[in-house]
Amino acid sequence: MINNWLTTLREFGTLIREIYLAPGNFVLSKFAELAPFTAANWGVNTGGDSIVQAAIVSAFFWLLMSIIAWRLYRYCQSLLRNLVAVFHTAWYRGRQAAGSLKTRLVCRLREFVPRREEDGIDAVPEIDFDDLDLAVLRSAAARGPGMATSAPEIAEKFKLRPSQVQRSVEKLRRNKMLDTVIGTTDGFGNFRLSSSGATFVAMWQRQHES
Repeated sequence: MINNWLTTLREFGTLIREIYLAPGNFVLSKFAELAPFTAANWGVNTGGDSIVQAAIVSAFFWLLMSIIAWRLYRYCQSLLRNLVAVFHTAWYRGRQAAGSLKTRLVCRLREFVPRREEDGIDAVPEIDFDDLDLAVLRSAAARGPGMATSAPEIAEKFKLRPSQVQRSVEKLRRNKMLDTVIGTTDGFGNFRLSSSGATFVAMWQRQHES
């Protein structure tokens, strides 16, 4: 059994050596075939004495292949990273476009639905948002769908105190414009734009663009 293992190892070693020397033997044989006189002057031959020469040529060949393989790997890695980035960008913009289309359709459909008038019931007063409230909503919307922000981040952007922004945040939360997110930033809770807030921001932007 030991002899079988030794025979297998020798055969495997011979196979590895032949694979390693194959490029060198091929180049030397072609060189001797195409330029026999030059090969003879340089001492190039294809017999058993050329193993050192074949090993040197093969070393250059495998080194070159390693460099090419590494460069190819880096190129494929960069290409894959760019493709993933393009996919994420297209997915995000597609969701934005679908959300905007849905909002437009809902608004158009509401125009055809008659408003119900109920006697004895006071109308719900409109919510009055000031400039700071609108700035908070726009900042939350600019973070992107599902992305969280906090009062200190917005306060730093507009050169305000976090407590000022936090009062506006609490007001917007009460009116379902913002959703609470787990986690805090400098002692202030994190939040993100709610679906109602996203609809409100989209309608506000269309009114100011038209």
